[in-house]
Amino acid sequence: MKFLLTGIMLLCCFHSTVSADSFTIGDKKIEVPAPAGYARVTPDMGDVYRLARNLADPANDLLAYYIPESAVAAAKAGQMPPLDRTFMLKVNKKLKTAELGTGDFAKLKEAAIQENRKITETLKKQLPDLFDKLNQGISKEFDMDFAMKVSQVVPLDPHYDVPNAMAFSMFVTYNVSAAGENLDDVVCCTTTFLDTDGKVLFLYCYAPQDELSWTQNAGKDWAESVMASNPKPPTGTVEGGGFRKYRGMVKWIIAGVVFLLISVFKGRGSKSA
Repeated sequence: MKFLLTGIMLLCCFHSTVSADSFTIGDKKIEVPAPAGYARVTPDMGDVYRLARNLADPANDLLAYYIPESAVAAAKAGQMPPLDRTFMLKVNKKLKTAELGTGDFAKLKEAAIQENRKITETLKKQLPDLFDKLNQGISKEFDMDFAMKVSQVVPLDPHYDVPNAMAFSMFVTYNVSAAGENLDDVVCCTTTFLDTDGKVLFLYCYAPQDELSWTQNAGKDWAESVMASNPKPPTGTVEGGGFRKYRGMVKWIIAGVVFLLISVFKGRGSKSA
């Protein structure tokens, strides 16, 4: 049970093979190479795709999930393979049509540094209501009793800071129950937000709690491959706006982490039904 739940929980995935996928974001086409050794989840991957499709995030659009290439055959055979390390790509709904120059992105990074912990605490207060709705949804989708809750979210200070990207990590403690069994666990997530060709992307990398360094290194490698595959953002200020506006953008980034965790946790109980 724990093996299956752990695998499903870390569902949020990665992009396909060595070639890059092209995503249309606003008026730009952005190339996103898959993380090395990972494949994008597709409809022929059975329950893995079904779980990924069940993700709900009111703030951001999901562009792609990725799982290890070694797990693809099992997923296509209708199995739920162990997914200890996973990735996800998102874009904020309100930022799809916006264009951020280097000056705009500098304000976003400043807001992230100053407001990260405050915003996380605000979101934590909203989680119970969100979980009630989502637990009901997964229980109905998979015809099972499912419940998940988060007891602690611990954000860390940014560890990666370059002109067009910044990353921070967090630990999330949660409990999930399914089919009469319970699992308490901790997961770590590294979130990277970057500005490529004026478009801001959110990159998420998940792993067990003792693999924080791996999420940070893997997230950095993926971010740098994305930035190298696209033009640099315009110089200066394009979008404009004050500090409050960019504080709101940081909330969207952190919300992406929380909702991704929710989708991952939801999936953990599906195979035990």
